Amino acid sequence: MTTPFQVPHPDFARCDAFWARQESDRPLLAGWVGSYEASQLYPVGLSRLPAKALEPADIDFELFREDYERLFADHKGTGADVPWAAFPLMVVPWLEAICGCPIQHRDGNIWAEPWLEDYDRLEEKGLRLDHAWLDRLVAFTRWLVDLSAGRFPVALSLLRGPTDVLAALRGAQQMVLDFYDRPGPVARLLDRLATVWVQAVQAQLAQIRPFAGGYSFSVQTLWARRPGGWFQDDAIAYSSPRFYRRLSRDPEARLSQALPLTGIHLHSPALFTVDDLVEMPDLDVIEVNLDVVGLRIPEMIPRFQQILARKRLFVWGALTAADLKLMRDQLPARGLALQLMGDTPEQVRTLLDQARAIWRSAIPGRDWQEWNQRPTE
Repeated sequence: MTTPFQVPHPDFARCDAFWARQESDRPLLAGWVGSYEASQLYPVGLSRLPAKALEPADIDFELFREDYERLFADHKGTGADVPWAAFPLMVVPWLEAICGCPIQHRDGNIWAEPWLEDYDRLEEKGLRLDHAWLDRLVAFTRWLVDLSAGRFPVALSLLRGPTDVLAALRGAQQMVLDFYDRPGPVARLLDRLATVWVQAVQAQLAQIRPFAGGYSFSVQTLWARRPGGWFQDDAIAYSSPRFYRRLSRDPEARLSQALPLTGIHLHSPALFTVDDLVEMPDLDVIEVNLDVVGLRIPEMIPRFQQILARKRLFVWGALTAADLKLMRDQLPARGLALQLMGDTPEQVRTLLDQARAIWRSAIPGRDWQEWNQRPTE
């Protein structure tokens, strides 16, 4: 089914089955044209962005129009089960900027600089928020809705979580020392940062319109009948199970309650958090990246099995045929989604077709038209 703009709608039956954790003939399939390098998504706009300490007004949306149109064109013909969604620039550390971090840009790289020298002053005067950056994030979301004109969904930006923002405010090394030396102030600040995250998400959500009767997740692409989004706390990799449970788990649990549907983005060094994440009643999806460096799929299968026993699992990466066959043999398709990554739209389409064929080959003689014959809405 397509709109008048010839934009594929989600595969409603498969998306609904994923969220219901129903038995399925194969995983839900998404596609990603490009790489993990966020700066490569927006080459035109970033080349025009001034190399300096950025102010909110420097984020001129029109600089990135060509990039967003290209991303839309690249993804709309991949044949994925879920449509690509636009979202405010993931290269901008939005939440860090909102929390007062100076934002620098050079050669397409944008980063936040620490500013919090001590907790005593923070406890006395409170966290300073830069509302101009929040206003810019909201305006960017609204601009994307206008740019879409119903052609593609618009989703929430992937905002970094409380521990990530703390690492930006203090610096990663100092944050780890703070876990030992200042656990009380750290806990209070993480709670405040969780509140800011929720406020930023709600402000964006107020601008987003439904697409095909539902809502999309950004980056790790999903579509659902209800609004949802991801959070991440990559700085958890610097932590340990003890400090995670003592300091970061409760703020993340708050994030999991902030939307009707929520998911967390993980890298393999943070998989130790899965023991606690599967116990969070309001967390719906756990996403794991297959990184260039880190654990391989065979090493992560036990964690994947643990996740799928309680939650939905989304795996994103340059998955090989061997990876896909192992996942087919070792994991249920129920509640499983894969995002296959390639350099070109044609390559992604080929990878998605390969995945379908691999799961189809698992049960010879089955009527594989069954899913296509079900109602689409």
